[in-house]
Parts: sequence; C-alpha cells; structure tokens
Amino acid sequence: MSTIEELVLNGAISRIEVEMTKRDQPLRLLYGTPDFIEWLATLTSGAEPKTRLGQATAAEQIDQLFYSYLSGMPLIHIRQFRCIRAERNAVWELKTPDTRIFGWFMKKDCFVCVFGNWADEIKEYDLYRGYRIAIRRLRRQLGVDDNLCVQGVNPFDVLSV
Repeated sequence: MSTIEELVLNGAISRIEVEMTKRDQPLRLLYGTPDFIEWLATLTSGAEPKTRLGQATAAEQIDQLFYSYLSGMPLIHIRQFRCIRAERNAVWELKTPDTRIFGWFMKKDCFVCVFGNWADEIKEYDLYRGYRIAIRRLRRQLGVDDNLCVQGVNPFDVLSV
C-alpha cells in the first residue's frame, strides 16, 4: 500500500503546477508520471498533431485545461473528461480538441496523468483499451490500492463542483 507522499518521494509521480493569477489558487491537485512529464515536454517544445482541430496549439490547449482543472472551474463531462469504462478503480480521460490524457483520480480532485497522446491517433488505432490495461498494471506495480483510487464513475465522484 502506497501513499501520495511515498509515490512522490519515490519519483513515481511529480506534482504538475500551472502559473495562476493572484486571485486564483489551486483547488485541485494534479500529478504526472515521469513518462507523462516527458510527453508534456514535447508539447511545450512545439509538437503538434498531424491535423490540428483546435484553434490553439496543443500546448496552449493543455495549459488551459490544466488551469481550469487546478483552479476548480467546472469541467464539462464527456467533452473535457470522462471515465473510459464504468468499472471499479476506473481509468479516466482528460480531453482537449487535439489531445487525450489518461490516468486516474487518487481521490476527489486529485488526478494522476499517466499517458498523453494525440486525439486522432487514439481514435484511429482505438487505443483506449490498451491505455486502460497499462494504467491498471502500473497501479498494481506502484502498490496503489483502493485507498488511492476513487471507486465511483460519476463525474461528481471525482470532481467537486
């Protein structure tokens, strides 16, 4: 059994922070695995999908999504986040027009980003099942059990309004 602090100390996850205005304070927590942080760095270096659907760059889309999430703004279920499959210890997806981020909620308002990819690639190759299985495997390897995984699949189970 692991705790959030142990996962951070062991380097399994790192806190993700976004620059916020003085009037906005982080109301939620966001973490990423080393592989996800590496993928995020490729976005900030200017990586873009083959076909861009959003008006903003992929990095700008992620920055806006993370800002909205961290500042406690409501996220639109299905459009900006959703449960991949209704099951115990569900895997969740955060979404922008051009990207998809897969992970899980350790507790309400506390998301761990594990994989990021282009939306068109995920849809074209139907990668949802593979990401779901890989995240479940990772949680087992990290010793994450029910105490660090939200059981519900309702949007209100994972995000405060």
